[in-house]
Amino acid sequence: MRNPAVKTRNELIIAEPLSAATPRSAGLPGTIVRIGGVAVLLFVVLFWRLGTPTFWDPDEAHYAETSRELIRTGDWVAPFYNEQPFFDKPMLFHWLQAATMQLLGPTELAARLVPACAALALIVITAWLGTVLVSFDVGLVAALVLAASPSIFALARYAILDTLFTAFLFGGASLVTVAAVKDRPGLQWGGYVLIALAVLTKGPLAVALCGLTFGLAMLASAELRRRLLLLRVWSGLAIVLAITAPWFVYMWIRFRADFVNGYVLDENIRLFAANRFNGRTDTWFYFRVLAAGLLPWTGLVLGRLFDDVRGAIRNRRIDPVNALLWCWTVAVVGFFSLSRFKLDHYVFPAAPALSLLCAQAWADIRERTLHRMGVGARLGFHTVGPMLVIIGAGGGYFMIARLELPAAAVIVPSALLAAGALITARASLGNWQPPRVPWIAMAACTVTYVGIILWVMPALEDRKVVPDVARWVAQHSAPETRVAVYRLNRWTNVFRFYVDRHANHLETVADAETFLSKPDPFYCVMFGPAYDEFMAKGLPIEIVYEREGMWATSGQALWRRRIPPTRFVVVGRKADPQ
Repeated sequence: MRNPAVKTRNELIIAEPLSAATPRSAGLPGTIVRIGGVAVLLFVVLFWRLGTPTFWDPDEAHYAETSRELIRTGDWVAPFYNEQPFFDKPMLFHWLQAATMQLLGPTELAARLVPACAALALIVITAWLGTVLVSFDVGLVAALVLAASPSIFALARYAILDTLFTAFLFGGASLVTVAAVKDRPGLQWGGYVLIALAVLTKGPLAVALCGLTFGLAMLASAELRRRLLLLRVWSGLAIVLAITAPWFVYMWIRFRADFVNGYVLDENIRLFAANRFNGRTDTWFYFRVLAAGLLPWTGLVLGRLFDDVRGAIRNRRIDPVNALLWCWTVAVVGFFSLSRFKLDHYVFPAAPALSLLCAQAWADIRERTLHRMGVGARLGFHTVGPMLVIIGAGGGYFMIARLELPAAAVIVPSALLAAGALITARASLGNWQPPRVPWIAMAACTVTYVGIILWVMPALEDRKVVPDVARWVAQHSAPETRVAVYRLNRWTNVFRFYVDRHANHLETVADAETFLSKPDPFYCVMFGPAYDEFMAKGLPIEIVYEREGMWATSGQALWRRRIPPTRFVVVGRKADPQ
């Protein structure tokens, strides 16, 4: 039997305050280099050339236009898109985005600044939580793993609300967690306020995810159950309700059935229960998304999962911190896996928890405190180098054989190959101890993102023609000119933002024929084949401007042997013969 006077690492985390581990003393030059490295990584991932690419994702153009119309109409309570009520999400994201647009103008940089700053806040929250619950090293590594993840790089540069929602949601859950686990009950009140802000960002989903997480945690651990039940949960729910209810009540009073049908039913219940947009429906979709989003640390997290499950089975107990992090992950992934409609960024709130689990596994490998039970983490650690090699080799092949990129872009796969080979070689040494921070992998990730920003994004920008087409229409339209788009699909919202005026969205042939047959002046943007069909029907239209470019918002546009570019045409009324 274990000596009761000797406490395990798990019991220490719950029962005694853990002071953050003090970093080893390093010379001033080394410290400056490390701080500089962190700053470079954060700047490259979050802010470098943030406003340079035009919009191409339909959601970011949709949100940006809604925020611009908020400023233009002066109605800061109800959201509008294309001068119609827009019941997609609550207002907080649009308030913040519109505020930056008022300061910087209605630009891509202003639209994306809120997601980028929210991503920075989320990284800081992750570092704080890891430091408070475990150690300074765990907090630092978790923050860097999250900062270098593909998911942060992608979502921080899209003018959508997921990073802001996750920052509020995970920040609130973190404060509530520390309040319970570290006997600091005062922190729970700030946590409830942040959860309320998450509700005002994306809806009641925030309360559902927190409730699922803490409910699972109480089932997983008697100690966690005891501590969580000491919190003032009902008072916290009252705070959330007091902050969020006024907006929802106002919208119901103002729009009545339209708000109930548009927001409550369409954007929540029906979106969860029915695959209205023919998206992905397979159960394992989000597991693949997380596996790709955690690269090159996927094996390390899987190893940690193996160790925790084995430890729970053998010892009938689980590390309380790990239990909470796994419960958070299970709640997020499980909830959205049950939904019929799936988008990859829906499970982004799981990213900070998985980064913390990865950092704990890294720290345990270094400390060798879980030598017997840490076999999974150690095996996972040995996959990091080979994974970078595989990514580098695959990237190099596609760059040379499939993608049209400048020759200098070969720096990216070269850096990944070199980093992977170096990590693999060092890990093969029996007496080699991993460093406190995986700087080699972080440097390779930084080089990769530099390459994407320098070469991949400009190459995509060259093939995006809809912003140019929209600007042409805006410059040549008189105030009385009617403007429309016909079946532009994912480009419709982008066109609406850059044309900067009301645009009719035509989806049926009958609607298009009616629009094109009216005698007053118009411009209508469509694909070339659609124009040919209307010409064959004898409609009085002609092409006044056209461009060739990519039809789909995907990386296939960079393939050497890609689908031929699509004709985007602007048609107007055919001039009467003289």
